[in-house]
Amino acid sequence: MKKILLSLSMIAVVAVVVAGATGAFFSDTETSTGNTFTAGAIDLGIDNHSYYNGELNEGTTWRVDYDISDETPRQFFNFLDLKPGDWGEDTISIHVKDNDAYVCADVTLTSNLDNSSTEPEMEGGDEDSTEDNTGELANAVRFYWWADDGDNVLEVGENLIHSNVALGNGTVALADSQTNIWGDVMENEEGEEVPAPLPGDTVRFIAKAWCFGNANMQPYSQDGGNQQSGPDDRPVLCDGSNEDNTTQTDSLTADIAFRAVQSRNNTTFVCSRPN
Repeated sequence: MKKILLSLSMIAVVAVVVAGATGAFFSDTETSTGNTFTAGAIDLGIDNHSYYNGELNEGTTWRVDYDISDETPRQFFNFLDLKPGDWGEDTISIHVKDNDAYVCADVTLTSNLDNSSTEPEMEGGDEDSTEDNTGELANAVRFYWWADDGDNVLEVGENLIHSNVALGNGTVALADSQTNIWGDVMENEEGEEVPAPLPGDTVRFIAKAWCFGNANMQPYSQDGGNQQSGPDDRPVLCDGSNEDNTTQTDSLTADIAFRAVQSRNNTTFVCSRPN
């Protein structure tokens, strides 16, 4: 009987040892730490280099500004004593920080006033009116826009995108999925050349000229870039001899806005008038 009990005790001990051994498995742990999502950014900056009748105009010239506000006026034109034959030119530089972007320009005519008519205006057939959209000046000042290389002068080979137009409400595609006024292209997924967005951290130039009258906007010879030969040497040829007295005392005001929109994952974007 003692032998049998001893044998049973030994079996029990072995069973305990086996049970303990089966609780330890091979294992390994790998940990990836600091996983992060951070949203990218697009920051649009605008600067302006402005001429009035062939001379640099400090009041409408400013360095690149990424936060344009009314507190620091940033105006493309602010001329209060226009005469027929006056003209101006601005070259606007567009800076997009960080990411490739499509860029649109929106122009809104905010007032077009006849103001108080003078005797010469009345004799010329103008009617005295205080209502908006009754002024003649808005049609007499003609605008020209082109893709510039930074020297403030329309030159051979530069894309004149609007010519001899009155200032009004409109949206201009500078670079979107269908247009690039500077001629930049890229390959899409199918290997086709399509208009390219503005690359991040680069600069592009768009120029506008205006003439109180009719301008001869024949392009000058290309000088290869900004060679310090601007509108002071190569002016806008503006003829105001056909203007009459009906524009006297008239005024117009406008807002000009530039928009940048991400291009990545947005391959069908087109510039349309914002709501």
